[in-house]
Amino acid sequence: MSNMLEAKGINFAYPSVNVLSDVDISVQAHESHVVIGPNGAGKTTLFKVLSGEMFPQSGKVWYNGEDVTGLDAWERVQRGIGRTFQVARLFAEQSVLNNVVLALECRERIKGTSHGAWWRLHSSRELVDEAMSRLAQYGLAVRSEDEAANLSHGDKKRLELLMTLALNPKLIMLDEPTAGMAPDDRRSVVEMINRLREDEGLTLLLTEHDMEVVFGLATRLTVMNQGQVVASGDPETVRRDPMVHEIYFGKGGSHA
Repeated sequence: MSNMLEAKGINFAYPSVNVLSDVDISVQAHESHVVIGPNGAGKTTLFKVLSGEMFPQSGKVWYNGEDVTGLDAWERVQRGIGRTFQVARLFAEQSVLNNVVLALECRERIKGTSHGAWWRLHSSRELVDEAMSRLAQYGLAVRSEDEAANLSHGDKKRLELLMTLALNPKLIMLDEPTAGMAPDDRRSVVEMINRLREDEGLTLLLTEHDMEVVFGLATRLTVMNQGQVVASGDPETVRRDPMVHEIYFGKGGSHA
């Protein structure tokens, strides 16, 4: 498989601490690639660099063969990179339906497809219907008129993911997609994420801390520790890596 996203020699430091040290990572088309590591390993900073939220001091990032190292996040979105966050970013006082419609409106503006003047009060019927269809597909249609602020934590994360999908990305980056969720919400979101790859042919790059979720999602794993990549490969190979065991369990720890 070809690499959709690739980064080489990524270095990032604050004045008092080195966060990323010569990090290499590649994400192949149509895989579900999960980045794991202890707190402070550099996972979120790496995500920010890959998505264009932050720029590395050195190193390069390519997306579909194009050097995107110096492109801002919105420019990477236009090229097909979507992103969700540890805390869902929604229009909290708008309805669930309006959140998706607004994302669809943004997609149309990016494409240059006009559905009317930007100051109009009502969205087109086509976009409203598409938004309802997307909500129904992932079980949120019954909440369409509710304010986003009133959703459960799990439903907020699902709505954010639907808004990201509305932009028609080819690659979606999900930062801790199940953090803080109850078991039922966690299972629902894992099922949704797996559907995205299997049914819609998307490529996924995730960070995650819950090992049950990790092994339920990952087709490939990268392990980080203290700002460096220490292992990368298929889940079973990484699970057996002695360095990974030492990081998570300490020397002489359990190898279960």
